[in-house]
Amino acid sequence: MTRGRAPIEDGAVERQPSRAPGQQWRSRPPYGRPTVAQVMNRRPPVADQDTSLWGGWELLRGLDNRHLVVVDRQVRPVGVLEARDLALCWPPGPFDAHRVPLRQVLSGRAGPQVREEDRVETVARAMLATGTDAVPVVDDDGRLVGLVTARTCVEIIAGPATP
Repeated sequence: MTRGRAPIEDGAVERQPSRAPGQQWRSRPPYGRPTVAQVMNRRPPVADQDTSLWGGWELLRGLDNRHLVVVDRQVRPVGVLEARDLALCWPPGPFDAHRVPLRQVLSGRAGPQVREEDRVETVARAMLATGTDAVPVVDDDGRLVGLVTARTCVEIIAGPATP
């Protein structure tokens, strides 16, 4: 079962370290048009689709964890959940949240996915078209490599903070 942060396979090399929210980008391509690879969070909170609702809630309790990427056994994104999604489907019984798998919450809610080489504009258009505020980034095999959020897009537009 995959829980916690997105796995990095042995021998895999990260192009850039994980970026904390509010931290500025290290480099920009020509003309100020960043790619997904430059701005994505490479270690978003991740849970297996069989993780319980309770387990998903626990993973979102950390600092600035607003989105939880739910993956299958091959680490392919099944969907992205927020705390409000979990709260809206929380069962009434005291132990029922331990029995409801995250895949049940995501039933019928496939969202967009993007690739590392895509431009941020592509991600923003996908968010607008589907009404989501987080899009998983996948590799050639459809496996999760990161997450881009609406907050990231706003930070790019806003530019560096001035004191």
